[in-house]
Amino acid sequence: MRRAIFLGVISLAAAWLLSSASAVPPPTLVRIALGWRLLADRRLSVQNNFSCLDCHQPDRGYADGKAVATADGLNTPTLYGLAERTTFGWFTPEVRSLEEFVLRPLNNPREMGPITDSTLDRLRADPALRAAYAAAFPGAGEQITWEQTAQAMATAIRTIPRPRTSDLSAAALRGQALFTELGCSACHRGPTLSSEAYLNTGVSRDSRNSGRSRVPSLIGLAQTAPYFRDGSAATLVDVVRIYQRGGSVPGPGVNAAISPFVITDGERADLVAFLSSL
Repeated sequence: MRRAIFLGVISLAAAWLLSSASAVPPPTLVRIALGWRLLADRRLSVQNNFSCLDCHQPDRGYADGKAVATADGLNTPTLYGLAERTTFGWFTPEVRSLEEFVLRPLNNPREMGPITDSTLDRLRADPALRAAYAAAFPGAGEQITWEQTAQAMATAIRTIPRPRTSDLSAAALRGQALFTELGCSACHRGPTLSSEAYLNTGVSRDSRNSGRSRVPSLIGLAQTAPYFRDGSAATLVDVVRIYQRGGSVPGPGVNAAISPFVITDGERADLVAFLSSL
């Protein structure tokens, strides 16, 4: 799947070349191809052992299917919808751009980091990669920097399309109405299906950022189980049941919008049908 995506980007660049009188692809297109190449490159990890796409797998909705992926104890979030996001990371409201965000796992010693010059030296030793950076960043004085790497990866991530959806079934339409009636759309709205806010929703005792985590996007939910920042909900039925109870860890810090509610088994099934369609 990763190879197919990368080859698809390369084919796009080739098609542009064939149709262009100048035969010089624009830097942005080359930068996209470089970004996908870097997302799949294990040399970016300090131990030279795994890549971004090892955790953000295209055939798993750009997640990894694990409850938690690293010693940080956090679920791997999908890359869907990042082009439209204004907040990034489960507990990092200070991160304000995708370029800054992609450097976080590269610098985290419990993920791919820390960032070191020796990691870049591995890339600089590859003539083909040096040429790719030079084409993607023409006129740059220094080649293969962390800033360029972040720019290329962010540019590639912004090309990830939303998953295909079909017309809502009758059950999903009922679930959509219930989703609004229960107030779920107050937090899950807009192009990212997220308010972009950081809230304590009572799903975990994790105290980072005072227990407030980023409202996750709902894009591609059917592909991205398990759910919540700690991966504690294995299925969408589990997600609904937890919110029916008013969260797993109720307390004074939980957002006022999170409160128990009562629905029938049929209504729960309708709600899950709608969530699965997103």
